[in-house]
Amino acid sequence: MLTRRPVLFRLLLSLCCVALLAACAKDSAPALPLTEYTDPAGRYAFAIPEGWQSASTTDTLTLTPKNSEGTSADLAVRVYLAPTNTDDPVQHVDAAKKLIEPFLRQYLDDTYESVNEGETKVDRLPAALLDFAKPWQDTYLVGRVVFVALPGYVIVFLGTGERVAWDAFLPTFREMLKEFHLTSLVTTVTPLVP
Repeated sequence: MLTRRPVLFRLLLSLCCVALLAACAKDSAPALPLTEYTDPAGRYAFAIPEGWQSASTTDTLTLTPKNSEGTSADLAVRVYLAPTNTDDPVQHVDAAKKLIEPFLRQYLDDTYESVNEGETKVDRLPAALLDFAKPWQDTYLVGRVVFVALPGYVIVFLGTGERVAWDAFLPTFREMLKEFHLTSLVTTVTPLVP
């Protein structure tokens, strides 16, 4: 009986090590090569995956792979930037909600559920992130939304796709956020902290 315990202990330890290595390997997937993108209005510079398509409106940049069919399962990244026209914190929050809700409703329905939330930084500004998912066929549709705290403006990053494709793309999404820089918006004001 004494000899079985060390064997079981080593086996459990080995399984734990394998699980940790698998988790580390998943997070260390390489990012796609990125290329520079500048907002047509000159408000920000960004790095986007090479070969991806971009479509821009006044307030939204949509990025998709070249082979995208435009379905909800296809990878897509959207950057939403709009002025709230106020630096007053209370008015800013109210105006931001009124801008963000319709933007998100275009791409996320009520069947999505929050699966993780956290904090990050985008261009040295505090940001909140929320991961979400919903069942789809025999897998999930998933993604991440990042809200950047900046007085006078709403900045939202929304990445979506099918679970396996999104998991492989997540390191690229993180790199894209690291490369995002505001160019013509005033960022010397102390950012709002939610």
